Order: sequence, then C-alpha cells, then structure tokens
Amino acid sequence: MSGDSLAGRSGRVLAGLGRGLLLLLWAAELGGLATGSPAVAGPALPVLAAYGLVALLAVRPGARRLALLLFAPALLLAVAEGRPGLLLDGLHQAMVYPAFLATIVLVRAAASVHPAVARAHERTLLLPPAARAAGFLVGGHLFGAVLTAGSFALLAPLLDRRAPEAERARLASLALRGSCLAALWSPFFVGMALVTRHLPSLPLWQVAITGLALSGLALLLTLGLDARGAGAGLLPALVALRPLFLPVGGAAAVIVLGSGLTGLRSLETVLLATPVLVGLWLLGRPRAVAMGVLGRTWADLGRLGEEMLLVGVVTVLGRVLVGASWTAAFAAPLHAGLVPGGVLLGGLLALIVLLAVAGLHPLATVAITMALLTDGPPPVAPIALAGLGLSGWALGTMVGSTSLSLLVARTSFGLPARALSPGPNGRFVLLFGAVSVAVLAVLDALR
Repeated sequence: MSGDSLAGRSGRVLAGLGRGLLLLLWAAELGGLATGSPAVAGPALPVLAAYGLVALLAVRPGARRLALLLFAPALLLAVAEGRPGLLLDGLHQAMVYPAFLATIVLVRAAASVHPAVARAHERTLLLPPAARAAGFLVGGHLFGAVLTAGSFALLAPLLDRRAPEAERARLASLALRGSCLAALWSPFFVGMALVTRHLPSLPLWQVAITGLALSGLALLLTLGLDARGAGAGLLPALVALRPLFLPVGGAAAVIVLGSGLTGLRSLETVLLATPVLVGLWLLGRPRAVAMGVLGRTWADLGRLGEEMLLVGVVTVLGRVLVGASWTAAFAAPLHAGLVPGGVLLGGLLALIVLLAVAGLHPLATVAITMALLTDGPPPVAPIALAGLGLSGWALGTMVGSTSLSLLVARTSFGLPARALSPGPNGRFVLLFGAVSVAVLAVLDALR
C-alpha cells in the first residue's frame, strides 16, 4: 500500500472517529441543558479530551503548531502556579463549544438548500452592474449571518472570473466586509458565543441591537467611501435580497426572544432552539431534501477539528491566565477603573486587530481579553465590553492573515495570495474601528 493511500485511509478513520466523538459531545450537552443537570454532560469530559487528541492528529500542520503553541504556556503556567486543576477547569468551560459548532454546521446545511437562499441568489445574479457593489456588501452580510464563510460560495459565481483582478478584489472585499460585520449581531458566530458566555447577565437583545446599530453605521461608512454607485445600488440590492429577510431575521429573533423569555443564556438558547427549528422546517420538506441536509451535516462534522481544537485550547489558556496570580495583579488596575474607558476600549481593539494582521486569530485574543476583563468588576459597561469583543472579532477576521473568512473569500474569487490582507478593507477597519470605539465609549459613559 502506497504512502498516499495509507495517509488517505488514516485521514478517513480519524474523520469518522471525530464525527462519532463529536456526536456524543453534542448529545451530552443537549441532554444536560434539557434536563437542567450538569451531571449529564459531566462524564463527557474524557470524550472531549479524546476528541482533542483526534483533532490534533487530523488538522493541518500549521493549525497543529498553533494549537501546541497556545497550549504550551497554559501548561507551563498551570504547573508553575501549582494548580494543574486549572487545565481541567478550562476543559469544563470548553465543553459547550463542540455542541455549538455542530449546531452551526446543521444550520449551514439547512440554509444551503433553503428556497429563500436560492431565490435571493437568483435575483442577485440579475442585478445591474451599478448595483453590484451594494449587492455584494449586503449579500455578504445577509448570507453571512447564517452561512458565515459559506456566503462566498453563493456570491463568487455572480462575478465573471475573467473580470480584471482589481474589480474582483473590490467586490470580494465588500463581500468579506459584509460577512464579517454580521458577527456584530448574528447569534450563529463563534465570536458571539465567546463574548456572551463571559457576560451571562447581559440580555442578548441588548447585544443584538447594539450590533445592528454598529452594522448600520458600517453600511453608511461604506457607502460614503465607495463613490462608484454603491449608494444608488442599495435599493435594488435590498429588493433582490428580500427573500432572506424573513428566514434570517426570524431565526435571529427567535434566539433573541427565546433567551429573553426563558432566562437562558444566548448560547444555551441557540443549542436548544436551533435543532428544533431546523427539524420542524425539514418536516415540511421532501424526504430527499431532509436526507441531504442530514448527510451534509454528517460530512461537515468531520471538518470541525481545526476550529474545535483552537476554541478548546484558547479556552483552556484563558482559564489558566485568569487563575494565575500575576495576571490578577496585572488586571487589577483595569478592574479598578484606573484606565479611562475610551482609552481601554481603543487600545484593546487596536491590539486585537494588529495581532490578527500579524497572524494571531481573534479567536485567541478575544477569548483571553474577555476572560481577563470579566474576572472581577468590569472596567467598562458590560454592553461596551460585549461590543469590544464583537468588533474585535469582526474587524480582526476581516483583515487577519489567518482568518478563515479571508482565505475562503480570496480562494472563491480567484485572487492571489494576500490580495485581501489587509488590502482594500484596511482603510475601512481603521475608520470603522474609530467609530466603534466612540460609540462604545458613549455607551460606557451612560452606564
């Protein structure tokens, strides 16, 4: 047997094993939430450790190195502090993320065959050239609110591959911008899960409204920067994408209202409500459609190893950093309010984005920032802190050199390496970052 075939066979075995372990973790978390008994999910901790080992063996070498690079300081700090139990605490905190990522895979599979998505795609294809810029921006936002990076698979075919590289880069940057900005309010992003998990008492509707307001400001800023017909094309683009308003807005509204009425955290509401909503929708579909959604979900579960590995590692690292004695001393001045809110918000947002450009994904920086700033009296208003985390995620993934969204957008639009990093969105990130900090500083001052 050749080396290539052996490697392929081992890859399939690892993918199948990962799927099985992930299903067990998903079922354990849902069982714990449904029964209100953490004991249901507790015994799954060894399963999570096993899944992490499988993922470590299966992911790309670059992702493996990054995971080990992030885990090494967590291990060393925990041992140096004489508190190895911090590592287990971090694993316990990471238990919820396999279920969340699996739920998002189910959502993406259902959305890919939803009639509203197909109608919006067909109508966007017919947009006149003058409306294309707005169509790619708004389309990226609405498709991305549910499909995240999968939105580019719908938008890229709307552009002639023979178009000049400058035009492809311009429209790709708008699609990327729209998709990443959806992280400001959509409950179907890992960023939203990370942020709201650290702010359990903050109502999800407040986070969603703040995010929608920031998204609106981002749209206005884009229309002001793009003088080539984007403003005039906004109305036709909205009309073309109108089929998405009800399913996308409805799904988000159910999550937000469900969280407010039941008192469940936003992440818990997503986990409990989403499979029910998808299941009810599939009941009204032909059997072939339902089986296709389930088959795609099963296949895509085998591709979650990289995301889950990094989410788990940064969660463990964040827990160890919060528990370490020296970090408590470092964060004390921040919790005491010695740094003005606007200065703190601006400095941290700039740091998250700059580290993203340098190659450190916001997954790590946002998780650690939220963990440190919520381990004590919040230095700024909770809503401002949530806005900081979500803005850092949105802007960091927009220009980050290791951002999955950026990499998928570049590949989908047939662009050369680093064509979009930081590229056309660099100026937007600088300007909108300043706008975001100003808005969040005002919210902090009003607390």
